Amino acid sequence: MATRVLVISLAACVAFFAGCGPCAKKEQLPPPTPIEEVLTEAVSQWEVGRWCEYRLTSRGGKESDVLVALTGKERRGGRDYFWLEFVVEREGRKVISKALVPQLESVSFLKSGKDLTRESERLIVKVGDAPAVELPLKELQLLQKAMETLGQGPDLNEVFGGGGDVDAEEAGTEAYETLAGKKLTCEKLVLTKAGREVGYAYVAEEIPVFGIAFSEHEKGTLELVDYGDSGATTAITEEPQKLDFVGIAEGLKDIKIK
Repeated sequence: MATRVLVISLAACVAFFAGCGPCAKKEQLPPPTPIEEVLTEAVSQWEVGRWCEYRLTSRGGKESDVLVALTGKERRGGRDYFWLEFVVEREGRKVISKALVPQLESVSFLKSGKDLTRESERLIVKVGDAPAVELPLKELQLLQKAMETLGQGPDLNEVFGGGGDVDAEEAGTEAYETLAGKKLTCEKLVLTKAGREVGYAYVAEEIPVFGIAFSEHEKGTLELVDYGDSGATTAITEEPQKLDFVGIAEGLKDIKIK
Protein backbone atom coordinates (compact mmCIF):
# COMPACT_ATOMS: atom_id res chain seq x y z
CA MET A 1 0.00 0.00 0.00
CA ALA A 2 2.79 2.46 0.91
CA THR A 3 4.46 1.77 -2.43
CA ARG A 4 1.25 2.53 -4.28
CA VAL A 5 0.74 5.77 -2.37
CA LEU A 6 4.28 6.83 -3.29
CA VAL A 7 3.71 5.89 -6.93
CA ILE A 8 0.51 7.94 -7.09
CA SER A 9 2.16 10.88 -5.33
CA LEU A 10 5.10 10.84 -7.73
CA ALA A 11 2.83 10.65 -10.75
CA ALA A 12 0.60 13.47 -9.51
CA CYS A 13 3.68 15.54 -8.75
CA VAL A 14 4.93 15.10 -12.32
CA ALA A 15 1.54 16.18 -13.66
CA PHE A 16 1.63 19.20 -11.34
CA PHE A 17 5.12 20.22 -12.47
CA ALA A 18 4.38 19.50 -16.10
CA GLY A 19 2.37 22.69 -16.28
CA CYS A 20 4.89 24.73 -14.32
CA GLY A 21 3.79 28.17 -15.13
CA PRO A 22 3.43 30.43 -18.14
CA CYS A 23 6.03 30.12 -20.86
CA ALA A 24 6.42 30.59 -24.59
CA LYS A 25 5.99 28.18 -27.48
CA LYS A 26 8.70 27.94 -30.05
CA GLU A 27 6.48 28.60 -33.06
CA GLN A 28 6.00 32.10 -34.40
CA LEU A 29 4.03 34.15 -31.87
CA PRO A 30 2.12 37.41 -32.41
CA PRO A 31 3.61 40.62 -31.01
CA PRO A 32 3.52 40.57 -27.18
CA THR A 33 0.73 42.34 -25.35
CA PRO A 34 1.63 44.83 -22.58
CA ILE A 35 0.88 42.10 -20.02
CA GLU A 36 3.22 39.66 -21.76
CA GLU A 37 5.90 42.34 -21.80
CA VAL A 38 5.56 42.67 -18.01
CA LEU A 39 5.90 38.93 -17.49
CA THR A 40 8.76 38.62 -19.98
CA GLU A 41 10.63 41.28 -18.04
CA ALA A 42 10.05 39.25 -14.85
CA VAL A 43 11.55 36.05 -16.27
CA SER A 44 14.44 37.93 -17.90
CA GLN A 45 15.56 38.85 -14.38
CA TRP A 46 16.06 35.28 -13.20
CA GLU A 47 18.89 35.00 -10.67
CA VAL A 48 19.80 32.22 -8.26
CA GLY A 49 18.32 32.85 -4.82
CA ARG A 50 15.12 34.59 -5.92
CA TRP A 51 11.89 33.19 -4.47
CA CYS A 52 8.13 33.65 -4.00
CA GLU A 53 5.82 32.15 -1.39
CA TYR A 54 2.16 31.66 -2.26
CA ARG A 55 -0.97 30.52 -0.44
CA LEU A 56 -3.28 28.42 -2.60
CA THR A 57 -6.88 27.97 -1.46
CA SER A 58 -9.11 25.56 -3.35
CA ARG A 59 -12.81 26.20 -3.91
CA GLY A 60 -13.40 23.60 -1.20
CA GLY A 61 -11.42 25.69 1.29
CA LYS A 62 -8.29 23.51 1.50
CA GLU A 63 -5.05 25.49 1.76
CA SER A 64 -1.60 24.70 0.43
CA ASP A 65 1.65 26.60 0.88
CA VAL A 66 3.67 26.89 -2.35
CA LEU A 67 7.29 28.06 -2.45
CA VAL A 68 8.70 28.82 -5.93
CA ALA A 69 12.46 29.39 -6.07
CA LEU A 70 15.53 29.53 -8.31
CA THR A 71 18.07 27.44 -6.42
CA GLY A 72 20.94 26.87 -8.88
CA LYS A 73 22.32 27.64 -12.33
CA GLU A 74 24.25 25.71 -14.98
CA ARG A 75 25.58 26.53 -18.44
CA ARG A 76 24.70 23.97 -21.10
CA GLY A 77 25.18 24.24 -24.86
CA GLY A 78 25.74 27.99 -24.70
CA ARG A 79 22.49 28.54 -22.80
CA ASP A 80 21.74 29.32 -19.16
CA TYR A 81 19.71 26.71 -17.27
CA PHE A 82 18.25 27.24 -13.81
CA TRP A 83 17.12 24.85 -11.11
CA LEU A 84 13.47 25.87 -10.74
CA GLU A 85 12.04 24.44 -7.54
CA PHE A 86 8.50 24.08 -6.19
CA VAL A 87 7.86 23.12 -2.55
CA VAL A 88 4.19 22.37 -1.92
CA GLU A 89 2.93 21.66 1.60
CA ARG A 90 -0.62 20.73 2.44
CA GLU A 91 -1.95 19.30 5.69
CA GLY A 92 1.59 18.54 6.86
CA ARG A 93 2.59 16.67 3.69
CA LYS A 94 5.39 18.13 1.59
CA VAL A 95 6.14 17.49 -2.09
CA ILE A 96 9.27 19.00 -3.68
CA SER A 97 9.89 19.20 -7.43
CA LYS A 98 13.00 20.70 -9.00
CA ALA A 99 13.82 20.84 -12.69
CA LEU A 100 16.81 22.15 -14.62
CA VAL A 101 15.05 24.41 -17.12
CA PRO A 102 16.27 26.90 -19.74
CA GLN A 103 16.28 30.63 -19.17
CA LEU A 104 13.04 31.82 -20.76
CA GLU A 105 13.17 34.42 -23.51
CA SER A 106 9.51 35.38 -23.57
CA VAL A 107 6.25 34.67 -21.79
CA SER A 108 2.74 34.14 -23.11
CA PHE A 109 0.45 34.33 -20.08
CA LEU A 110 -1.77 31.30 -19.41
CA LYS A 111 -0.49 29.43 -22.47
CA SER A 112 1.98 26.64 -23.31
CA GLY A 113 2.15 25.11 -19.87
CA LYS A 114 4.07 22.02 -20.93
CA ASP A 115 7.03 23.72 -22.57
CA LEU A 116 9.30 24.04 -19.53
CA THR A 117 9.13 20.32 -18.80
CA ARG A 118 9.61 19.57 -22.49
CA GLU A 119 12.93 21.44 -22.45
CA SER A 120 14.10 20.30 -19.01
CA GLU A 121 17.50 18.65 -18.69
CA ARG A 122 16.77 17.00 -15.33
CA LEU A 123 13.77 16.54 -13.01
CA ILE A 124 14.00 15.50 -9.34
CA VAL A 125 11.07 14.80 -7.00
CA LYS A 126 10.84 14.18 -3.25
CA VAL A 127 7.55 13.18 -1.61
CA GLY A 128 7.39 13.50 2.18
CA ASP A 129 10.13 11.54 3.91
CA ALA A 130 10.69 9.21 0.95
CA PRO A 131 14.07 9.36 -0.80
CA ALA A 132 14.46 11.90 -3.59
CA VAL A 133 14.24 10.35 -7.05
CA GLU A 134 15.36 11.57 -10.47
CA LEU A 135 12.90 10.90 -13.25
CA PRO A 136 14.23 9.65 -16.61
CA LEU A 137 13.24 12.37 -19.05
CA LYS A 138 12.80 10.05 -22.05
CA GLU A 139 9.96 8.35 -20.26
CA LEU A 140 8.61 11.54 -18.70
CA GLN A 141 6.62 12.45 -21.80
CA LEU A 142 4.88 9.08 -21.65
CA LEU A 143 4.01 9.55 -17.99
CA GLN A 144 2.89 13.11 -18.66
CA LYS A 145 0.50 11.90 -21.38
CA ALA A 146 -0.75 9.14 -19.12
CA MET A 147 -1.49 11.57 -16.29
CA GLU A 148 -3.27 13.94 -18.67
CA THR A 149 -5.42 11.01 -19.79
CA LEU A 150 -6.18 10.18 -16.15
CA GLY A 151 -7.04 13.82 -15.46
CA GLN A 152 -4.50 14.19 -12.66
CA GLY A 153 -2.98 17.48 -11.61
CA PRO A 154 -3.53 20.29 -11.24
CA ASP A 155 -0.93 21.76 -13.50
CA LEU A 156 0.33 25.19 -12.57
CA ASN A 157 -1.54 26.88 -15.40
CA GLU A 158 -4.71 25.96 -13.52
CA VAL A 159 -3.19 27.12 -10.24
CA PHE A 160 -2.31 30.52 -11.68
CA GLY A 161 -5.70 30.81 -13.33
CA GLY A 162 -5.00 29.63 -16.83
CA GLY A 163 -5.63 26.75 -19.16
CA GLY A 164 -6.07 26.29 -22.86
CA ASP A 165 -9.62 27.66 -22.84
CA VAL A 166 -9.00 30.67 -20.57
CA ASP A 167 -8.15 34.10 -21.98
CA ALA A 168 -6.79 37.18 -20.21
CA GLU A 169 -7.91 40.72 -20.94
CA GLU A 170 -6.01 43.77 -19.69
CA ALA A 171 -7.90 45.91 -17.19
CA GLY A 172 -5.48 48.70 -16.21
CA THR A 173 -3.23 49.06 -13.15
CA GLU A 174 -4.11 48.77 -9.48
CA ALA A 175 -2.34 48.92 -6.11
CA TYR A 176 -1.82 45.52 -4.51
CA GLU A 177 -0.46 44.44 -1.12
CA THR A 178 1.00 41.00 -0.40
CA LEU A 179 0.02 39.06 2.71
CA ALA A 180 3.39 40.11 4.19
CA GLY A 181 2.50 43.78 3.66
CA LYS A 182 4.67 44.58 0.63
CA LYS A 183 2.99 47.11 -1.66
CA LEU A 184 3.08 46.86 -5.45
CA THR A 185 1.56 48.49 -8.50
CA CYS A 186 0.23 45.64 -10.61
CA GLU A 187 -1.29 45.12 -14.03
CA LYS A 188 -4.77 43.66 -13.62
CA LEU A 189 -6.07 40.88 -15.85
CA VAL A 190 -9.69 39.80 -16.23
CA LEU A 191 -9.89 36.06 -16.91
CA THR A 192 -12.58 34.93 -19.33
CA LYS A 193 -13.78 31.60 -20.68
CA ALA A 194 -16.05 31.45 -23.75
CA GLY A 195 -16.77 35.14 -23.30
CA ARG A 196 -17.71 34.70 -19.64
CA GLU A 197 -15.71 36.31 -16.81
CA VAL A 198 -14.30 33.60 -14.53
CA GLY A 199 -11.83 35.52 -12.38
CA TYR A 200 -8.97 37.99 -12.33
CA ALA A 201 -5.25 38.21 -11.65
CA TYR A 202 -2.48 40.69 -10.84
CA VAL A 203 1.04 40.69 -12.30
CA ALA A 204 4.14 42.86 -11.81
CA GLU A 205 7.63 42.58 -13.33
CA GLU A 206 9.42 43.01 -9.97
CA ILE A 207 7.89 39.82 -8.56
CA PRO A 208 10.56 37.09 -8.88
CA VAL A 209 10.36 34.07 -11.16
CA PHE A 210 7.02 34.47 -13.02
CA GLY A 211 5.80 37.96 -12.04
CA ILE A 212 2.46 36.72 -10.68
CA ALA A 213 0.98 38.32 -7.53
CA PHE A 214 -2.58 37.04 -7.34
CA SER A 215 -5.17 34.94 -9.13
CA GLU A 216 -8.79 34.19 -8.29
CA HIS A 217 -10.69 31.88 -10.61
CA GLU A 218 -12.85 28.79 -10.83
CA LYS A 219 -10.19 26.52 -9.32
CA GLY A 220 -9.57 28.71 -6.27
CA THR A 221 -7.36 31.57 -5.12
CA LEU A 222 -3.60 32.06 -5.30
CA GLU A 223 -2.19 34.83 -3.08
CA LEU A 224 1.40 36.07 -2.91
CA VAL A 225 2.50 35.84 0.71
CA ASP A 226 6.04 37.20 0.34
CA TYR A 227 8.98 37.32 -2.07
CA GLY A 228 12.69 38.07 -2.13
CA ASP A 229 15.61 38.57 -4.49
CA SER A 230 18.06 36.39 -2.54
CA GLY A 231 18.37 33.64 0.04
CA ALA A 232 16.63 30.70 -1.63
CA THR A 233 18.43 27.35 -1.33
CA THR A 234 17.37 23.89 -2.46
CA ALA A 235 15.12 21.80 -0.23
CA ILE A 236 16.63 18.61 -1.72
CA THR A 237 20.17 18.18 -0.44
CA GLU A 238 20.49 14.39 -0.77
CA GLU A 239 21.76 12.60 -3.87
CA PRO A 240 18.61 11.47 -5.73
CA GLN A 241 18.01 7.85 -6.58
CA LYS A 242 17.51 6.94 -10.23
CA LEU A 243 13.88 6.05 -10.71
CA ASP A 244 13.08 2.49 -11.75
CA PHE A 245 10.56 3.44 -14.40
CA VAL A 246 9.69 -0.16 -15.18
CA GLY A 247 8.81 -0.64 -11.53
CA ILE A 248 6.63 2.47 -11.55
CA ALA A 249 4.80 1.22 -14.63
CA GLU A 250 4.18 -2.10 -12.89
CA GLY A 251 2.85 -0.28 -9.83
CA LEU A 252 0.53 1.90 -11.89
CA LYS A 253 -1.07 -0.69 -14.13
CA ASP A 254 -3.60 -1.98 -11.60
CA ILE A 255 -4.34 1.36 -9.91
CA LYS A 256 -7.56 3.22 -10.62
CA ILE A 257 -7.35 6.92 -9.71
CA LYS A 258 -10.61 8.78 -9.29
